[in-house]
Amino acid sequence: MLIVASGVAGFLLGRTFRAFTLIPATMLILVPAWYLGTQQGLMTGVTAFVVSAGVMQVVYFASLLTRLLVENLSVLDHVQSEASPPLPESRIAF
Repeated sequence: MLIVASGVAGFLLGRTFRAFTLIPATMLILVPAWYLGTQQGLMTGVTAFVVSAGVMQVVYFASLLTRLLVENLSVLDHVQSEASPPLPESRIAF
């Protein structure tokens, strides 16, 4: 559940905030990872923290990249339609 929650948090952070928000968000993962480590062992807690932090960062950058691509492609379509005049229809006689 921690990994899925980290992925969702990374997606939501990537849609709204800058990369600096990953630092406090990663620190918030420490609490459930520490609890998991005390319940199931140190290596389980460390692994959960590392994997969750990695998933959150990968999903953050994927979400950010997707948003930037969509925004830039829509701007390019808008600029291209304004820059090039419509082509006249050519009539070909058969």
